[in-house]
Amino acid sequence: MLLTILVIYMIPISPVAAKSNYYSFNAAANNEEMKLAMTTDWHVLHYSAKGNELFQNFKLADQNYLANKLLVERPQTGYQSTSTLRQVYLNAVNDRSYLINVNNATDELTLWTIFIDDDHLNYSHFNLLTIEDQDSVRQQIMMARPNQGYAAIETLQSVLDSKVNSILKQKVQLDKDALTIVYSQDDSSENVTKNLVLPIIGENGATITWVSDKPEVVKDNGTVIRPSADKGNQMVTLTAKITIGEYVETKVFSIHVKAFSPNQNAFLKELTISYGTLNTPFNKNTLSYTTHVPSTVDRIYLKPIAEDEKAIVTINGKASTEAIKLVTGVNTIKIFVTAEDGSQREYTILVTRENAPSNSKDTTFSEYAETLSPEIITINIESSSGETVSKTTIKRLKDTDGSMRDEVILTEKNMSEAITKLKEEGSDQARIVIPDSQDRVKQIDISMPNNIVTLLKNNQLNVNISAYNVKIDVSKYSLATFNDNLYFRLIPLSEEKDRLKIEERVKREFIDQKITGSSFSKVVERPMKIETNMQNRPVTLTLPLPKDLSEEQLNNLAIYIEHSDGTKEFLRGKVIDYQKDMLGLQFEVQKFSTFSILYLPKDEDVEEPTIDITHTAYIQGYVDGTFRPNAPVTRAQMAMMFARQLTDNTIPQAKANYTDTIQHDAKYAIEFVKEKGLFEGVTVTNFNPNGLITRAQMATVAARWIEKQYANRPNGDFCKPPSQSAIFKDVSVNHWAVKSIHTVNECGIMTGTTALTFNPDGYLTRAQAVKVLNRLFARQVTTEHQKPIFKDVPSVHWAFYDIQEAAKK
Repeated sequence: MLLTILVIYMIPISPVAAKSNYYSFNAAANNEEMKLAMTTDWHVLHYSAKGNELFQNFKLADQNYLANKLLVERPQTGYQSTSTLRQVYLNAVNDRSYLINVNNATDELTLWTIFIDDDHLNYSHFNLLTIEDQDSVRQQIMMARPNQGYAAIETLQSVLDSKVNSILKQKVQLDKDALTIVYSQDDSSENVTKNLVLPIIGENGATITWVSDKPEVVKDNGTVIRPSADKGNQMVTLTAKITIGEYVETKVFSIHVKAFSPNQNAFLKELTISYGTLNTPFNKNTLSYTTHVPSTVDRIYLKPIAEDEKAIVTINGKASTEAIKLVTGVNTIKIFVTAEDGSQREYTILVTRENAPSNSKDTTFSEYAETLSPEIITINIESSSGETVSKTTIKRLKDTDGSMRDEVILTEKNMSEAITKLKEEGSDQARIVIPDSQDRVKQIDISMPNNIVTLLKNNQLNVNISAYNVKIDVSKYSLATFNDNLYFRLIPLSEEKDRLKIEERVKREFIDQKITGSSFSKVVERPMKIETNMQNRPVTLTLPLPKDLSEEQLNNLAIYIEHSDGTKEFLRGKVIDYQKDMLGLQFEVQKFSTFSILYLPKDEDVEEPTIDITHTAYIQGYVDGTFRPNAPVTRAQMAMMFARQLTDNTIPQAKANYTDTIQHDAKYAIEFVKEKGLFEGVTVTNFNPNGLITRAQMATVAARWIEKQYANRPNGDFCKPPSQSAIFKDVSVNHWAVKSIHTVNECGIMTGTTALTFNPDGYLTRAQAVKVLNRLFARQVTTEHQKPIFKDVPSVHWAFYDIQEAAKK
């Protein structure tokens, strides 16, 4: 605009020639002298006074530029004509026109018209701005313009870049500060289970790109691929790159992706047998089967296939591909399916191999063959008062060594008859009486098909099996959740060598003076081995006692239990009447094993250790009446459980020393367990009360408690911390909690999830925590019929009785 006006005023408007006086222009030696000539002899340079007025209004930087052009473009002989002088001046104005316009712009709008379609400046960053920001930059350029104007385009470019980059930098920082990851419902940075929403555009226009350090777990687009249970929870670092132009900021996020919970599926989907036919078609919910094979079959193969490919299947503790050798008579085959989470399901097949006839040419297992026909014995089914309500039969099989084996099989007919008479009598117990065999019977197999079990359940009957060597009481509550064929196998260990071996194991492995405060004397009466498929349900056992025991001996009896899973247990039973002129020792178990009665006289001057077994409720439910047994336990909740138990619910007040517990409901409990040396903070100032407890952490706390109990009562009846224990494949010798894990495993407080794994990083559920604490505090878990305290823990729940005990007030 200004250039156009200036050119107009320089065009001749009349034929009158300008005054030919170039002396001042040719004599000027510098810019100041040239500018003086340009203003004094303006009529030589301009055709009109208006042209001179425009020049006078130029910024000093523009005047200096034009004056310098007239100096450097001046011919060596000087200016000799007006046209030459004016042409040099016009060319200079053309060259300077952009800055002249910028320097003479009076507002942002004028500057905007200059910037449109301009190619003098680099606008690449400027164009990234919003219209509002561009207006702001133009305003700042006006404000930053020197009084004499911008001397060079480079100076203007520098000012433009400075203002633009300041805004871009601020926008990148704002988008960085505002950047967050959007989690799915119920997820958080500490518990990621679903896909993430990763923003790719900031609110201020920044471009955001993401990089994951573990793309196999979280992809760069936020897709989450949860790890399998064996890989455990994964920490993933996501790095966001926030960019506008050349300005880049990064922001790092750490998230914890939760692994899938270990599969709890311990079902078989198929079970086939190489010879014989199962008594009922295979169903994954049916756990017991029977079959018969001829005497010529000395081995069979089973093919069990688990529903979950990660489950482990063993047959009698061995690989499922091995052949199973059969002896004449009943062979018990146990199929264990171990789920990924360590839970187990046991399937049982009783394979009866027939005896070879006396004229048989088969001698493969002739040493087991029975040469006489089986003896059929009628036995009574009685009511609780001793009245006979029905009868059934025993098939007594005799082996060549003279030993006998009894098979008791109840039928629907005789059980229905018994139930009818029991109702008439008003009795709720069916008592199966197996007579004394004068010690000739070495094994008793009792089978109750599923239809018999259903009859007992439907009529809410208790079952008592009374044999000479043991009495077994199965309550209607234990039967209520049992949905299978039921069997018991009773094997009295009458050989002297069996008793001596058990005595050696007791001395070596379980009881000594320092631990129990008693002196082991001997095994009383013959041990009894009992096998059954009724596991994890309370059953009362009564073992007969010799008639010649003194009162002192009766007061110092105990039961030593060697469980089939390798664990051991020590119980003090109750002496009761067994039968006429005979006493028995009664106790309750939930898994079956070898049972031995011990005589354990107490040492003189040794105080019998006692453990507080008051019914202090150390757990509480939620306001909605639930317990949420499968929810993970937090550090604060575990601190509360310990503190309630140890203070009888009178937790002392104390100053909260952790910054993250000052406002927490469990602050007093946290200070209490810290003072007792059971818990430590994650740092000096933080406790992380809402962090989840892993199995390794629980083992550490439990081991500290055990060690303190042993330190306070070195002669007490408490588990002594071990020097060595079982080896778990997932707990290396360098694992931070290896000692604690071995301690709790050896003491039976916490066992492995399988025989070879402990799963140290797995989170402990509330139900599992109660199970551990009941063992740790020696809480007496009773199994009589109880009304559920929590609506989400029914009586059929595996931890029902433990949770009831821990919540009982």
